[in-house]
Amino acid sequence: MSESVSVRCPACRREHRYAAPTYPCVCGAPVVPPLDRHLRAAPVVHRVWQEEWVTVRCGSCGRSAE
Repeated sequence: MSESVSVRCPACRREHRYAAPTYPCVCGAPVVPPLDRHLRAAPVVHRVWQEEWVTVRCGSCGRSAE
């Protein structure tokens, strides 16, 4: 199970739990991007395709992929 963090919605001002999605690695192991609990959540005002991808390392096989 992936970890979750509390985030406050800028529109309704209520707190919600957010958990990063789980993706399968080529080896079949589940991979979850880490969440940084020290950063504040910020609304997305302008999306850029290149910034949508993050590189994550698989804990089972060590492969890094987007």
